[in-house]
Amino acid sequence: MKRFTKIGLWSGLLILLLLIVLPPLSPVVFSNETESGAIRHYLYEAGHPYQSYTAILDKRMADPEYGRMYDVMWYDYDSETGMTPTICYSKKTAQQYSVSCGTGP
Repeated sequence: MKRFTKIGLWSGLLILLLLIVLPPLSPVVFSNETESGAIRHYLYEAGHPYQSYTAILDKRMADPEYGRMYDVMWYDYDSETGMTPTICYSKKTAQQYSVSCGTGP
C-alpha cells in the first residue's frame, strides 16, 4: 500500500508541476517559425495558454493569397458555447508566419 501511495503522490506532483510550468513555456515551445506553431502562439497571445497545447489543428487547403487554411478546434472558456471551431490562415512573411483567424462564414 505504501508503494501505491508514493506512486500516486509523485504522479500528482508531476501533473501539478506540468500545469504550473506549461503556460510560461508556451512562447518558447510555440514560435512563429512554423505554421502550426504560429497558430498556437496566436491562441497563447489571445489569453488561452492551456488551450494552445490542447487545440486540434486540421490542415486544409493552401491559398496563394491568404496562406494555408487550418480548422482549429479548441475550448474557449470565454464563449457561451465552449467548443469554438475557428478557421485560421497561416502565411509566411519574411522569416516568420503571420496568422489571421475567424469563425468562418
